[in-house]
Amino acid sequence: MRTKIFLPLLLAALWVHPGALQVQAAQAPQASQAPQVQTSPKLVLTRSVMLIRLEKGFFEVREGFIFENRGKEPIVSRGGAPTLRFILPSSSNVRDPGAELTAPVQGLDPKQMRMQGAEILSTEPIPPGTKQVFLFYRLADEYGGITVERPIVYGPASLAILPEKGRVQMGAEGMSKGEPVKFEEGEYETFLASARVGDVVRFTLKAPDSGGGVLYFSAAAGAVLILGAAFAFWFRGRQRGNLALQGEREEVLRAIASLDDRLAGGGISPEEHAAQRGPRFERLRELSR
Repeated sequence: MRTKIFLPLLLAALWVHPGALQVQAAQAPQASQAPQVQTSPKLVLTRSVMLIRLEKGFFEVREGFIFENRGKEPIVSRGGAPTLRFILPSSSNVRDPGAELTAPVQGLDPKQMRMQGAEILSTEPIPPGTKQVFLFYRLADEYGGITVERPIVYGPASLAILPEKGRVQMGAEGMSKGEPVKFEEGEYETFLASARVGDVVRFTLKAPDSGGGVLYFSAAAGAVLILGAAFAFWFRGRQRGNLALQGEREEVLRAIASLDDRLAGGGISPEEHAAQRGPRFERLRELSR
């Protein structure tokens, strides 16, 4: 239930206090063209907000749209053409570039909605007045962060992006930055992208460094690093012929690998991970001299 009401409450708060997002509109970065959508000129997107959190190797996105049918009659599908169309963003993650829906789309009738690749198409009538739609999806993180491409389908295209402060580092060249927004238990930075319909807005997302300088990384990348370090220390230990030191190295390596696995699985906080990993890593350096 909390997921269902989170974005509506956030959009309502920003609607009541629009000053939170009244930053100077900036020219969007140069973008490739996304497919155009044919829709009624009476349908206007009045607000669009992306809220981004970091959760166990994924950037969890909650995106809300507020439309307004300014006509006096419902907007209806003609010949099966969609009355509403959304395109999920993509990322530079080589292994997993697509966005994955994590909850049913809110505000659309599932019986009149279909997925077509990365597109969400709806043929349901849009009555006069306000129409709210909420998407819940995630993008896989990658070592070093990812670049996100967000197609602009509706205008006026002022897109507010709110990354979680202290948890998500966002690079947004060409966007305007506003004051942080506090909502419920969290605090979020605010960025405003201004673009034309058909453009693709680009920005980067990265997990922050932990207190010990350890990056959030995928379990696969962590396994490669651990195996590489284990081989290096094992080879040096064999050359020296000191079995006692080699045994201690292996014990410390197992402890580090266990800590990294717990971090990747969410069983330990980054702060605790850094505090316990640091002394063990220093001991490994001493044993390898």
